[in-house]
Amino acid sequence: MFTAAFLLLAILVGLVVWETVALSVEHVEVAIEGLPPEFDGFRIAQVGDLHGKRFDPAGREVQAIMDAGVEMIAATGDFVHRNSVEGANRILPFMQALVKVAPVYAVSGNHDHWTDWPYIARRLREAGVTVLENSHLRLNRGAAEIILAGVSDPHTGYGCLNKALPEDADAVIVLLAHTPTWFEPWNAAAAPAELRRVSLTLAGHTHGGQVKLPFLGAVTTASGRLFPPSHVEGLSWEGSGWLYINRGLGQGGLAFRFLSRREVTIITLRQGNLGNREDYGQNI
Repeated sequence: MFTAAFLLLAILVGLVVWETVALSVEHVEVAIEGLPPEFDGFRIAQVGDLHGKRFDPAGREVQAIMDAGVEMIAATGDFVHRNSVEGANRILPFMQALVKVAPVYAVSGNHDHWTDWPYIARRLREAGVTVLENSHLRLNRGAAEIILAGVSDPHTGYGCLNKALPEDADAVIVLLAHTPTWFEPWNAAAAPAELRRVSLTLAGHTHGGQVKLPFLGAVTTASGRLFPPSHVEGLSWEGSGWLYINRGLGQGGLAFRFLSRREVTIITLRQGNLGNREDYGQNI
């Protein structure tokens, strides 16, 4: 009896360790109405929620992004863990490796502001990362362009969509935002009207629940909802645009994952038609 219990425990511990260190590379196509034909096939890598963890600059994460042939990399916040400014130094070699692959654009997360965001942002810029703080820029392919916007973390009171988004909506907008808070059911009614102009929002923050139970799903996310039925991970349609929630690469206070593997996302933009939404966004 003791031997069987010990064996079962060893298998469970091994499974938890494997689920914590395993990496999932998710390939997602998102077709956007009004996307210029020049941007059809434009490929974005998304990483986030590093939480001050040291990543191998030549490791699986960087290699997966290199292999995908991306044209930009979105880093969606929580570079460090609360009150650990040293985490900024630990993640720098990884960020420097990403910059060598493609231009990297970053926004802040709540843990960054709880620690020392001005210092973290400075270190990221020194590594070659473009930090978007409630601001936007235009990405060009030939004569065509799309707008890339970045909004600071809203949990800590720094997010301002009015500043992040352009006054005119003359181009498709892709928004980097650390958290899906604005889209969650308890907050959706208060979502700023500006979000209706955004075609695709890339977020993280949830860790995909970090721990899921078989048949029950995520126990909770950073939003604090128990067994949330939505806004945990992946692609969802939010009424006027798409939201993708990345599970992140690091862990928060809980040091392990279960059934919610670390994630690098490869997103390919496609021209699409809202009238045929079942083909409008898909995992591939």
